[in-house]
Amino acid sequence: MAPSKPDDGLAPGESSGARRPARVPVRAVAAVAGWYCSTVMLITTNKLLMSGDFGLPVFLTFLHMLVSFCWCEFSANVGWSRRAPLKTWRDARKVFALSQTLAVSVALAVASFKYVEVSLEQALAASSPAFTAAAGVVILGKRERARIWITLVPVMGGAMLAAGGEPRFHLMGVCLVFASNVARGVKSCLQELLLGKEAGLDSMSLLRWMSLFSMTTLLPMSCFVEGTNVIYEKLAFVYGNRRLSAALAANCSGAFLVNLTQFAVTGEVGALSMQVLGNVKNVFTTVVSVFVFQNPISIQGVIGYTITTLGAFAFGREKQKERAEAAAGTAGETK
Repeated sequence: MAPSKPDDGLAPGESSGARRPARVPVRAVAAVAGWYCSTVMLITTNKLLMSGDFGLPVFLTFLHMLVSFCWCEFSANVGWSRRAPLKTWRDARKVFALSQTLAVSVALAVASFKYVEVSLEQALAASSPAFTAAAGVVILGKRERARIWITLVPVMGGAMLAAGGEPRFHLMGVCLVFASNVARGVKSCLQELLLGKEAGLDSMSLLRWMSLFSMTTLLPMSCFVEGTNVIYEKLAFVYGNRRLSAALAANCSGAFLVNLTQFAVTGEVGALSMQVLGNVKNVFTTVVSVFVFQNPISIQGVIGYTITTLGAFAFGREKQKERAEAAAGTAGETK
């Protein structure tokens, strides 16, 4: 039997020169565009609210957690995810601890916008993989390969270079961003523990419980630290100010849309492409923020951010290879 010719996608009687161009993945492009735009909307409105007359980082974080919880309920109601219960009190305590690190990381990042520009915050936030790797050694007892640590050198070095070249450098703002990175790294490690088979939670269910638990502590903390009267006065002022009202509405909508579009992008392009697109998104957000806020930037800052972004991309590639090798080894053992 003669081997069959591979299907070249041509209709009968159609020459290769008449081949139709490949179809553009419209849904993937729309999802990525929506993710980028919603992230820009969220971060720029964070900056507007924190540098303006709102200035309530804990209460704003509470609103973000509320929106995230609403997103999870919406996702479950339309059948995109399931509502997984917490099996034991031990799991509940773990999720509660995780929820507090999530709340702290978001609150610190939001508070940093009062002191630093969006472009610097994004540059320093790109160094998160280094803090995650360090937290993994302490919390998970992980032993990273030498190549992983090598990729983290440009990640941290570029972040330091970008911070040193910032014309409007503010030590408090930089410390808040790095503290947020530390909390984010701890959160990632705790999340890895809870997404295992023992707890039986998927990422959406975990986000749902984290958001719910975060709200139970963020609202009382906001009332205690920022003051109930101050919160009421700020909300009344925002209600009477069209610009701030629009910014707060866009901020909450952006928090919801970031979750929605990130979920869609992951489903359309996969985990590795998602990581690459995430690095590009940070660059896109930085460029847009510079045009929106007209903040000065230096050549040193641009070089530092570029080095950090390339280092984060290399780190992601190495981690993906590590996971692929581990999966191949597991598959070989089961045969």
